[in-house]
Amino acid sequence: MLRGTNLPRLGDYNQAVILDLIRREPGTSRAELQRSSGLASQTVSNIARRLIDAGMVRESEPTEVIRGRPSIPLTVNADSAFAVGVHVDPALLTLVLVDVAGQVRHRQQLRMPQTAGPNELTSLIAVSAGRLIREFGIDREKVLGLGVAVPGPLDVRAGVVLRPPQLPTWHDVHLRADLHDATGMPVLLDKDVTAAATAELRNSASPDFLFIYLGSGVGASVVIGGQVLRGDSNNIGEIGDILVDPTAEDLGWGGRRGGMAAACVPEALVIQAAQAGLLPLPDLQDYLALDDACTTLTRLAADGDPTASHLLDRAARRVAVGIGVLVNFLDVPRVVLGGPTWSRLSAAFLPVLQESVRAELVVPRDSLAVVGSALSEQIAAQGAAELVMDHFLAPHASVLLME
Repeated sequence: MLRGTNLPRLGDYNQAVILDLIRREPGTSRAELQRSSGLASQTVSNIARRLIDAGMVRESEPTEVIRGRPSIPLTVNADSAFAVGVHVDPALLTLVLVDVAGQVRHRQQLRMPQTAGPNELTSLIAVSAGRLIREFGIDREKVLGLGVAVPGPLDVRAGVVLRPPQLPTWHDVHLRADLHDATGMPVLLDKDVTAAATAELRNSASPDFLFIYLGSGVGASVVIGGQVLRGDSNNIGEIGDILVDPTAEDLGWGGRRGGMAAACVPEALVIQAAQAGLLPLPDLQDYLALDDACTTLTRLAADGDPTASHLLDRAARRVAVGIGVLVNFLDVPRVVLGGPTWSRLSAAFLPVLQESVRAELVVPRDSLAVVGSALSEQIAAQGAAELVMDHFLAPHASVLLME
């Protein structure tokens, strides 16, 4: 947790520290803020008053009647600021409007046009984001910016989508600049798995966990000490080629034979289902058809089809091997799974993973928690909006450096 400083010249930084604490601990009192931030009590009171006068923070009624002056809980004014989050997935385009308290106020999900190139998609995002803001009646000036989560790899600093395998026509797309020009809003671009882990952290009581992202691809993010790790190039989490079954058959697709992606992404699962005679094989370039076929497969398993159940059980056990490798390396206390396909896979996967991951550990730990995210398929879009909030409202130590 970042602590404050009592040097008068750093008032803006201190204000960000206090606002961030109130955002993350709603109902906290001035005395609790003073203990958490390390700031003088008068400094905390002055900052709280400025935030209240600016309409960013509200005082609530004390919940307990005690002797003396009661502690007055402080909460953010949820209507004071908003961010739009977007998740670009090969099958679905998800947009959410998130308030400063972290609540999703509005959501829109569109099936991705399969023939749309980067220019068409930029226009679609800009129009959809504008409509989302208008339909909810938000003053445009209260919208801090637009956060966009996309499959990697990315050049995050330049705002460029490089050559993501799941978006084969996207080569060095300057998406951040293009969306800024199209919307007039500040735009933040990040990896889908990093955004998803950010949303999970915002809604989790645990500051340390491994996040496994399951969507059109598979990825991982690591959260340590309440910080989402990024790696040197901001492309942490490419785990699809971790070998989980050297005896697995060659599926004849772009992923590594026996790799983690071949165990669990919709394309691989649908190929296996088609080989088993369960489903007709759709066009592998049609991510909408692949997503629909994956949904059919999970429904067959839920209805008790033995072949579908076997395929998903085998997939879960292979994924458990990959997760075990990562847990052995990172020694984290918790594994969280989420992403666009997780809600469909969770019923078949979670009971297997909870048992099988522990069996992969070098150092046995019954305390290891393997859980599903409580957030829905919108987790990456929600995280993209949270990244915008953090960019503008959270304290950043870099502002303390002199140039």
